Amino acid sequence: MSSPVPQDALLARLDDDLAGLSREVDRIRADLRTLRPSESPAPAPRPGPVPAPVPPPPPPAWTPAGAWAPPAAWAPRPGPPPRGVPAFPPGGRGPARPPRPPRPPRPPRTPRVAWTPARLLAVTGGATTVLGVVMLLVLAAGRGWFGPEARVVGGAVLGLALVGIGVRVRRRAGASEAPAGAVALVATGVAALFLADVAAVALFDLLPLAVAAPLALAVTAGGLALADRWRHRGLALGVLVAAALAAPLVVGAPTPTLVTVLLASQVAAVVVARRRAWPLVAAVASVASTLAALGAAIRFLAGGTFSDLPTTLAVLAVLAAGAATAVAVGAPGRAVATSLLGLPVLPVLLVAPGLARVPGALVAGGVAVALLLAVVALDRDPAHRPLALVAGTAGTVSLLVATLIAVDSGPVSVPLLAEAAVLAVTAAAARRVGPLVAGGALALVGGATALAVDAPPALVADFPTRPFVLTAPGGTATTAVVGELVGALATSLLLVAVAAAALAALTRLEALRDRTNAAVAVAGLGLVGLYGATGTVVTTALLVSPTRGAFLVGHVLVTISWTAIALVLLVRGLQSSLPRILGGVLVAAAVAKLLLFDLTALDGLARVAAFLGAGLVLLAAGTGYARAVAGAAGATDGGAGTPGPTAAPTSPASSSTVGPSATGGRQPEA
Repeated sequence: MSSPVPQDALLARLDDDLAGLSREVDRIRADLRTLRPSESPAPAPRPGPVPAPVPPPPPPAWTPAGAWAPPAAWAPRPGPPPRGVPAFPPGGRGPARPPRPPRPPRPPRTPRVAWTPARLLAVTGGATTVLGVVMLLVLAAGRGWFGPEARVVGGAVLGLALVGIGVRVRRRAGASEAPAGAVALVATGVAALFLADVAAVALFDLLPLAVAAPLALAVTAGGLALADRWRHRGLALGVLVAAALAAPLVVGAPTPTLVTVLLASQVAAVVVARRRAWPLVAAVASVASTLAALGAAIRFLAGGTFSDLPTTLAVLAVLAAGAATAVAVGAPGRAVATSLLGLPVLPVLLVAPGLARVPGALVAGGVAVALLLAVVALDRDPAHRPLALVAGTAGTVSLLVATLIAVDSGPVSVPLLAEAAVLAVTAAAARRVGPLVAGGALALVGGATALAVDAPPALVADFPTRPFVLTAPGGTATTAVVGELVGALATSLLLVAVAAAALAALTRLEALRDRTNAAVAVAGLGLVGLYGATGTVVTTALLVSPTRGAFLVGHVLVTISWTAIALVLLVRGLQSSLPRILGGVLVAAAVAKLLLFDLTALDGLARVAAFLGAGLVLLAAGTGYARAVAGAAGATDGGAGTPGPTAAPTSPASSSTVGPSATGGRQPEA
């Protein structure tokens, strides 16, 4: 073993290393000075000798003579390192790692627009000119100064002249950036052409909408093509903002015609936004058409003068264009894309209730189906996951609205719970969380409606309960309302189906691995299932005979059936933990029902039958469960001495079975 190095020797080594570093830095500094170009044209003088630094203390014997070299302490040394000296660099677990490759440079950010006086004057002049065009088209029409054709042609000629002047100014600027004057002239000219087209179709009926919409698309596309060629996003925004703000002033109200022409400008903006990665351009165009559609939907609900079909087609077209724009914008504008898909759903949801029952349900239902199918397509691409989330949320809300519109009479909770059960089964089959969340939202609304109206707690807790069972005036005879009882029976059955499907979906999604989560989920869904089962039995008894005797018999059957099902689940719980938890919850529910409800609500033989039946079943359950546990333990002990060749150890944390593989040889207690 080597003797430990004294502390003074270590300090001396560190002092020598620092001195060597100082000499090396001085040498590099002197070499850099000799490489600098001289101010005079004469050849560079020969570098003089480098001044010697202050001599350090005499180096120890282990330092090599001559030029400075890395200290020997940094090089591998034979034998173990001295005590107190780390073998590797501080904070490291081994030799120094090679340097990481440099990160790729971030793309340069778009510089902010500097509002110079020239730019401010150009924008102000453009806005003033656009307002002048609006006055030419609107005020002149109101006072009869010129004929309709003269106003439209005058606005179009003015727009073409402004665009031509702006292009000429841009050419004179050469290869430099487009001047503010050229941008303002082109944006104002395109807006004037757009407004002339809008006035021709909305004010003067000079053009049909089938011609005016493609013309608006061509005008906007021309202005955006110049913005694309000049690579000037401000020009594109100026064209769209001027058209979106001035067109409602010309039309005068949010109508389907206004929505159509603004939708044409949105279609033109998608191409440039996709090509130049300008999500803000697509957002401005989409917001303009969406706000126009929202105003048209509100005016339609308030009793507008236009018919149902144009408004419906306009809002559906805005939704389709918004979805296409959101997908086209994609990842560069993820936040913008989600808003472009979610906002256009609002006008559709406002128009659908204003239509007749069947058309309104078809519109909202069709939108719901389209959005839910879009979720399946968008969820495959990780870049479109936010869009899939928005589409799923909007589809669920549309499905809820369609269901509420379609149900004219009868229990509302029945279709909602049926849709929730189907979505839960879909989540279990596809192993996706999204359908389960959508089904949970519909189940919450349907369950609240069931508890409030369709299958209230009073139906299973009291007799008689209106409007399910009616009492004859002045007597004790009762009459069943078959329609109400059938609706309550269907609601109760669907509650059981929703609870079972949700439990199966959670199991398939592996959300019940944790025992705490499993206990909470099983307890909540178990209560829903028990309530539905109780309503099913009691409602069936009342349908057979709407008397108090049938009501009491139904509750007796409920209590005994709970305990019997608990016995089956506990026996099956010897191989799996989930049935055992369900059986325990069911036993606790049966005992609670006996003490809290049957003891006070039932009377006479019904109370005796409930307690005797439940007690006998619980006794049989205890005896059978103990025998099954003992048999399983004996089988385990008998096979423990000769383990089979296929036996494999299983981690307790990853296994859900109850037995030797899951609990280390410990069986459930009897």
